[in-house]
Amino acid sequence: MRFPSPRVLFLTLLAGLLAVGATAPSSAPAQDSSAPETAASDVEARWQTMSDRFDGVWRLAVPVAQARRTVEGAVDRAVNAMNFFLRGVARPMIRDNTPVNEEIELRFRTQQSLYVRFDHRANYTSELARTRTVQTPDGDPMRLTQRFRDNNLEQVFQADNGTRWNVFTILPDGRMRMSATTQGEMMPQPLRFSLTYRRR
Repeated sequence: MRFPSPRVLFLTLLAGLLAVGATAPSSAPAQDSSAPETAASDVEARWQTMSDRFDGVWRLAVPVAQARRTVEGAVDRAVNAMNFFLRGVARPMIRDNTPVNEEIELRFRTQQSLYVRFDHRANYTSELARTRTVQTPDGDPMRLTQRFRDNNLEQVFQADNGTRWNVFTILPDGRMRMSATTQGEMMPQPLRFSLTYRRR
């Protein structure tokens, strides 16, 4: 997965980070001394459950040509909603920067650390629910956050030129669906598509 170069300003996909804060009450009822231990146990149990669901190497479950048509259709829908004068340049630019990942590797490592690899183009590691700065394949800085949301694994890739969300969901038949969304100020319609994968 790559992002358009920030040098192409009129194609940049600006996105903001929504920060949600919480304020603790000024007073709280006394808690059982075992609460921290129980909370830690719950975190470990959830980590193990999600690891059992997602950890492994996942291969595209449909022919590559079919997956490419899915992605190209999503690119066309997003580009067709753009300014007419930008479409000709935007279409190949966005298509080139939205590759079909034939293989995705997800590894749940120690210390709540998640590793992800997209084919042999890029790989990243970050702690669960913590944002860290990594580099795109082109060498540009990008912020990565990986977190659990309900029973899904969510990845947020934020660069100065755009944001992409990947949401991984395990389907009833054991396949994994990756739903990708790219949103930006210059895109009246987000780029959205889904692909399915099988554990190798």
